[in-house]
Amino acid sequence: MKILITGGTGFIGKELQKQLKESGHEVVILSRRGGDFLWNPGKGEMDRRALEGVDAIIHLAGAGIAEKRWTDSRKEELIQSRVQSSQILYQALKQHSHQVKTLVSASGIGYYGADTGEKLCEENSEPGHDFIASCTQAWESSLQGIEGLGIRVVKFRIGLVMGNGGGIFPVLQKPIRWFVGANIGTGKQWQSWIHLQDLISMFQWALQEKSMKGVYNAVAPEPLRQSDLNKQLARAMHRPLFLPAVPAFVLRLVLGEMALLVTGGNLVSSNRIQKEAGFSFRFVRFSEALKDLIP
Repeated sequence: MKILITGGTGFIGKELQKQLKESGHEVVILSRRGGDFLWNPGKGEMDRRALEGVDAIIHLAGAGIAEKRWTDSRKEELIQSRVQSSQILYQALKQHSHQVKTLVSASGIGYYGADTGEKLCEENSEPGHDFIASCTQAWESSLQGIEGLGIRVVKFRIGLVMGNGGGIFPVLQKPIRWFVGANIGTGKQWQSWIHLQDLISMFQWALQEKSMKGVYNAVAPEPLRQSDLNKQLARAMHRPLFLPAVPAFVLRLVLGEMALLVTGGNLVSSNRIQKEAGFSFRFVRFSEALKDLIP
């Protein structure tokens, strides 16, 4: 297939385009800078040539959720970067001839809220009511127009992505490596994660499996509590984990509302992607992922 990736210059996008090319696909990148084609969703600008000959779109575009403190203006930027990019894709697909049959979009488990406690979150669970949930809901809703064009749309609510070279994993490693690792808050909050290689395979699976449609949780079958995650990570890195937990209020003072990203947690089910879509995980347990990430 010829596949267009929006925002494909980040941590996930780089690995995704590499493996798609290795699988024999032609890949083109639509980005604000450094891609094959340029766009500026905020100004409604897009090089329409980007859609020529494209069979499928993988939609990753959106400002980084944890890159800056959540001021009111940053919140607006986070939402609009997702909504506007979907809207400009919709207009391009609606107004110009194309052969796109499938769109696979990133989303996030933040849809359920930053902290859902002991509740098991499935794809039909109620959305949350905090900012991260509102942002994710707006992101998913912005794709309804594309669905209305008869294009098959798959949305992945992605958990914590574990991979070297970017994302959350190096951030988790750093304090433990320097002997200052500690649990955050109670340490009992659930962490629903996925190995980068399984996520890449999931995107490829969605391109091939024509029966897939709608929302799927992109998380490994074995979520674990933050204290267990830290314990396993410290053991794999041959480091002690002895410092007292960092109180949640300290992080709120430092990070503001964005502290919810680390003080909260979600217990998320992977049943639908496994049972309905037939996807098989390579890394089911966190210990298996660590053996790959820390050889």
